[in-house]
Amino acid sequence: MIQVIKNLFAYRKQFRLIEGHQVIEAFKIDGIQYYEFQDIYDIPCGRAFAIRDILEELSMRTTRPFLQAHVTAVQNILSNPKTINIPELAKLNQQLQERLDLIIDTEIVYKLASIYYFDDSEKPYEHSFKYGIEKINKWKRKDDMDFFMLEPIKKLANLTVLLPEDLQVYSMVAQKMTNKQLDNIFTHLSESDKKKDFAQTLTSQMEQD
Repeated sequence: MIQVIKNLFAYRKQFRLIEGHQVIEAFKIDGIQYYEFQDIYDIPCGRAFAIRDILEELSMRTTRPFLQAHVTAVQNILSNPKTINIPELAKLNQQLQERLDLIIDTEIVYKLASIYYFDDSEKPYEHSFKYGIEKINKWKRKDDMDFFMLEPIKKLANLTVLLPEDLQVYSMVAQKMTNKQLDNIFTHLSESDKKKDFAQTLTSQMEQD
């Protein structure tokens, strides 16, 4: 018990945590220990603001890059009033409807987890989205997927109505649906559109899966 207290004190000292911020061990993957703030309402502003943005995506069942790609595709179709493709517009609209019917987008929950959980190399008061992506890629490795879907993801998503097996299957089906939707959206993006940040982000996510 004394050693545990010493370790926690050293951890708090290393990150210069101010009094009142309680940090506890969350889980360990691939030899890396991840931590979380004991009180979710006591998360420092830097991470809290990042979490707020992701929670907005979670409620919309889609990410900002996806919406940017969708809007750009619609604008491109509407750019020439004489050749507007109504069936394609209807298809894009249907895709948004499909997303509204999603229970949850686990890709967004991964993003949330990358902010909520942090390791020894991070500053607990700040969040790096670039490093967050690196963490997500580690967590998505096949050997770690079962555990991550069972514990951290389930905790953040509050998916108590789903069995762990159901969550994994659901995640794979949802990802395939997203990839199919993005394939359709990308057919309506110009080459310059595909070089923009939102398109590069979406392309990277598709390549990982």
